[in-house]
This record gives sequence, C-alpha cells and structure tokens, in this order.
Amino acid sequence: MLQFEINSAVTFAPIQILVFPFDTFIHIIGLLLAFIIGLSLGLLGSGGSAITVPVLVYFMGIAPSQAIPDSVFVVGVTSLAGALYNLLKKQVAWKPVLYLGIPSVVAAFLTRRFFVPLLPEGIKLSSSIIISKDSYLMLLFAILLIVIARNMILKKKIDATVIHSKNILPAIVSGIIVGILIGLLGIGGGFLIVPVLVIYFGLDMKFAVGTSLWLITFNSLISFAGDTSHKVFSWNFLLIYTSLTVIGMIISWSLSRKIQSENLKVIAGYVILVTGILVIAERLFSQF
Repeated sequence: MLQFEINSAVTFAPIQILVFPFDTFIHIIGLLLAFIIGLSLGLLGSGGSAITVPVLVYFMGIAPSQAIPDSVFVVGVTSLAGALYNLLKKQVAWKPVLYLGIPSVVAAFLTRRFFVPLLPEGIKLSSSIIISKDSYLMLLFAILLIVIARNMILKKKIDATVIHSKNILPAIVSGIIVGILIGLLGIGGGFLIVPVLVIYFGLDMKFAVGTSLWLITFNSLISFAGDTSHKVFSWNFLLIYTSLTVIGMIISWSLSRKIQSENLKVIAGYVILVTGILVIAERLFSQF
C-alpha cells in the first residue's frame, strides 16, 4: 500500500497539521476521482461517499483509520454545496430532515466520539493470524459496498406511501443506522436515505436528493467534529481534495438536465461492486 511522506509539519497543540506532497502520478488519478465523487453525489444524492474511502486508501496512500475521518469531512462539505443549491431551488423537505436528522446526527456523533476509540487494534483469529484494525475496517467497508451496489444496480419501482405521525419508526431506525455508518465507516448513507425519503415521505427523486444532501451534511460534519481518535490532519490535502469534489458537484447541476440518473445509478452501482470485490481480494491476499 502506498504511504505518503510528509514534507513539513506545523504543530498547534493538540492538533498537528501535515502537508501532503501530491508527488506521484497515482495521486493525480486520485484527484481526478475526487471530481467523479462530486458528480455522483450531485446527480444521485448517494454513491460518491461509498468510493471516497477506497480512493483515499489506494490512490492517496492514506491509512484506513485516517481515511475514514478525512472522507467524512470531504463528503460533508461537498454535500453542503449541493444542499445549498437545492435549497435555492426549493427542493428540500424539512419534515424528513427532522425525523431522520435527529437520530442520525446523535448516532453519528456518539459513534465517532465514544465507540470508534474503543475499537481494538487487531482481532486475533489464531496464534498466527491477526487481522489489523485497518484490515477489518476495510473488509467491513467492502461488504457494505457490495450491499450498496446491489441496491443501486437492481431497478426497483418504489411505490411511495406518505408517512403518518404514528409510523415514523422506520425513518428513525434508518436515521440511526445511517448515523452509525457515517461515524464508523465514513459512508454518507444516501443509498439508504433516498429510498426512505421516497417510500415513507412520498418525495419525488429531486426532493429526495436535495433532502438527502442536507442529512448527509449534518451527519458528516457533526461526526467529524466529534472525532477524538485523530488529531492529525493534512489540511492542504483536505482543502484541495474537497474543492475538486465540490467542482464535480457544481458541474453535476447542469448535467442533471441531460443525463438519465437511473442509468447513471446502475453504472455507479457496478463500479462500487467491483471496488468492493477488489478491496476484499486485496485485504485477504495481504493478510494470508
């Protein structure tokens, strides 16, 4: 796995600011993929965050345990750009933000602040086989990628049934699950949020995407703020990388009128599926 070297570092206790070098060709490919992540988030309201961690790990050479909080920041800021755009277009439903947002934000904050620091540095399967923290996080992440890919590839007609005040339990449970995924793995959760918004709140896809971006924004940025396990960030990397994803998000606004989002969703699903399989293969190969 690639490991980047730090050219310089500036320390402001307790946070150390690292300077990312961007000194290899594969780093450039990773930056191009940042643009694609922004496109996916803007067009689908999901999918982009699913490949952010693998890109950070395999193209930028960042350890999984650090790539997850980095991903949360990137996805949160990029989603905010899209969320503000959809707010201007009046394509946001605030009632779902309340029902889904409160449980998901609480779950994301608590997961990142209290549960993640308790994760073991390794899992011992036998006297000779120990799965490192980075490996089991990536394996868990890859399994989730395959689940996400399946939901994106299978074209299902969703019959919306508008939610009633006595039937909010599915939305609350979904919010908690999304919050845990964001806090633990850096997944934005749009793949779960968008169907819930359509099925239980009766939103059309444009409103579902716009509302989903607000939920991802709140969850991601609050989860990042609650992170106590990492106090070392390469801010020049985060700002440059996030700027490229935001540019991809902005361009997606004009493309959304010309591209069938359903077809793009299937293509993105296959990309995520292949990514998940490759991550599992790489981790198992390196472990054994």
